Amino acid sequence: MILTQLDIHGVRNLNNVRLEPEARFNQIVGPNGAGKSSILEAIYCLSVGHSYRTRKSKELITHGADEYSVACQLWDPIAEKEHRSGLRKHKDGSTELRLNYEEIRSIAAMTQLMPVKALTPDSHELIQDGPSGRRQFLDWGVFHVEQSFFECWKQYRRALAQRNQALKDVASDDEVFSWDELLASTGETLNTLRSNYVTTLAGSVQQIMENIGAMFHVELRYKSGWADGYTLAEALSRNQFNCRRFKTTTAGPHRAELQIESDGKLAKQVLSRGQQKLLVYAMHLAQLSILNSVTGNSAIILCDDLPSELDQVQANKILALLATLNSQIFLTSTDKQAIPDAGYGMFLIDDGEVRKEV
Repeated sequence: MILTQLDIHGVRNLNNVRLEPEARFNQIVGPNGAGKSSILEAIYCLSVGHSYRTRKSKELITHGADEYSVACQLWDPIAEKEHRSGLRKHKDGSTELRLNYEEIRSIAAMTQLMPVKALTPDSHELIQDGPSGRRQFLDWGVFHVEQSFFECWKQYRRALAQRNQALKDVASDDEVFSWDELLASTGETLNTLRSNYVTTLAGSVQQIMENIGAMFHVELRYKSGWADGYTLAEALSRNQFNCRRFKTTTAGPHRAELQIESDGKLAKQVLSRGQQKLLVYAMHLAQLSILNSVTGNSAIILCDDLPSELDQVQANKILALLATLNSQIFLTSTDKQAIPDAGYGMFLIDDGEVRKEV
């Protein structure tokens, strides 16, 4: 998918901004605080409904305003079709979504149509932080290559929410366990989809690590979220006491973990900050490669201050790999020369004002 026009109103310090990006590389250059990252945030919001920095819409809205809006024109080169989309967010959290002039109720339709991958200065947190972020990373990949994933995930989350509410309310065993069949069946399916994806992902990550000359070995391991050797139905039955005690469901895919190791130890314990950043980029690139090879689609890639993340040699290798993905890419930097000329469009920004350099 390719953004051909982007209109931003009231996102941080951006007001009445229009961009007509190039189909491949787009560099956004300006001083710190000028609004470079805000452009990337606006694009990200169109895909998933919130910024990669915050889920609170009021933090994005220009001071003194009541709402922000982002609209775009998209070109699908596979179907040779144009789409128009718009998102409006109000301070109270209410949202208006439109796709091809029709109101839609779920952002999932836009997420599927317009995959977006954000590579940000806090990328190492994927390794350093808890399992929640790694589950989200994993589910991004499965969502975009397995059509059955989203509906199964929704059913699982609904059953989990109902079961947890029953546990909090100290409901009867019959009421609590009435959700176990749906929870177990959808949970097992999610587990299989994730596990199969991790196998593919691990191979792709290893290949990319070799391509960029990384001098350390990496292993990805998927842990299901319940004890090995049991079905999820059996695990739920065995965990009845703990579920009652903690008033929450203690086994299932919502407790799964994507474990990242290097030479048999957790990556966060043995890899330097620079190595962690390089590994995370390799993992994101692997996801983008899988998306393209499985579906033929390409995600829009947002690289926020890539030169500060990696040294110049590493950054050049990452850019070379990005170029092979046939994706539309947006890169921010404070220096025009920070990113080698790759045939890109150049946008200069200062205090929220954007102009395209010809």
